Amino acid sequence: MATITGEAAVYRKADYTLHVFAGDTPVGELVQNPLEGSFSLNYRHDWVDSGLGFPLAPGLPLQTPPASAAIRRFLENLLPEGDALDDLSRVEAISKGNVFGLIRHLGRETTGALSFLSPGQTPGDIPPRAREITREELQDRITRRDQMPFTVWDGKVRLSVAGQQDKLLVQKVGERLFLVDGSLSSTHILKPEPLRPYLKHMVANEHYCMRLAARLGQLAYRQALVADVDILRVPDPVLCVRRFDRAELPGLAVAGSAGVADSALPRVQRRHVIDGCQALDLPVAMKYERNIGSGRDVAHIRDGASFARLHALRPRLEHPATGLRHMGFWSILTLLLGNSDAHGKNLSFHVGPAGLSPCPLYDLVSVLHFDGGQIDHEFAMAFGDAFHFLDVAPFALADHCERCGIDRRFFARELRQLCRLAQKEAMVATQDPIYTDAERDTVIAIAHAVITRAQRLDAMADAIPRFDKDLF
Repeated sequence: MATITGEAAVYRKADYTLHVFAGDTPVGELVQNPLEGSFSLNYRHDWVDSGLGFPLAPGLPLQTPPASAAIRRFLENLLPEGDALDDLSRVEAISKGNVFGLIRHLGRETTGALSFLSPGQTPGDIPPRAREITREELQDRITRRDQMPFTVWDGKVRLSVAGQQDKLLVQKVGERLFLVDGSLSSTHILKPEPLRPYLKHMVANEHYCMRLAARLGQLAYRQALVADVDILRVPDPVLCVRRFDRAELPGLAVAGSAGVADSALPRVQRRHVIDGCQALDLPVAMKYERNIGSGRDVAHIRDGASFARLHALRPRLEHPATGLRHMGFWSILTLLLGNSDAHGKNLSFHVGPAGLSPCPLYDLVSVLHFDGGQIDHEFAMAFGDAFHFLDVAPFALADHCERCGIDRRFFARELRQLCRLAQKEAMVATQDPIYTDAERDTVIAIAHAVITRAQRLDAMADAIPRFDKDLF
């Protein structure tokens, strides 16, 4: 029997080992020393030598043993945050600090393609399980969130994606919604209105920002650069986000179970993705550039995720030019939409043998629309030294370009183009018939603010290339 020996005890290695799969393909073995809290990740030789294998993240290299701390950071970034993590810890009686235990529990369907399974299990061995949830049941659970966590269904925590908002992972087939498990995978993320009253109409806010951003991306680049969203009425509004790390396989279906005997659910292919913190080998706590806070004595400490750090991933991008343009589009949207909470976990990358490529954008919200007394308006990542929109000036944008290695003339052209498109499209997007009258008032207010910001930024564009390089 293989063991792990500590100062006070001997542990069965199998109890602290998880086999890692990318889809159905075995990748390696994750092992924890429970006494030391250390981790090891051992890639399989056939994964490394096949030519199709790749490091799961930049901090987890193939050719040298990944550091224990880097493995822990990678795993922590897979976990939910905030109340969702509290709920998981309480319901499953697993300490929030027990990263291995949490991953063992959630590991069948994490974000992206990875599964973490006990020795002897493979993804194909797990029978498909599905249960349909009706609109009435969904509405009841939304209404009773103050009594029962929205992440807990059928006595089980069903949230295995990072983030702080209430979310539910489902497979959506036509208009039907299913909780799935085993060899089945979710295809959509449901996000109801937050419970906090100062975040009123968050669903409409995010839907509008995502749809406007998608329209700008199509007009400027002829590409789908933003995740697809819709609003479900149950009757409360629920944002329905199509997962970009999932793809339905045409012609393949899996017989359902537990209430879905009359239908067949599509088999779903999972794609490996990592978020910006995983790409930068940063812990969750460093998703903000001012990673220790913005108090007077610590505001100068800026060691967390930043636009400059993300642009430094250039050598790892599969297609550097288009990848950097994608990131530039995200940064300009941060300004136009007033999405001040765009942090290091709000940008993700597909990962493959050829490198990283940015995923469709998500979590685009006009945070500046909400009351600044209730929610912080400081940028998660600065433009130059500007952490507030009113401090963004031509020099701050030029400084942003220099720090990120972006040609300032190119950035000015991109900024000008997107600002002018936003001025034309912002009000058009408010006419979507999906909005109620009250929601339309909200998105019209956001649209007016977008137009005002676009006019202000457009006026700055010409000055951005003119600063002497010696000033930076």
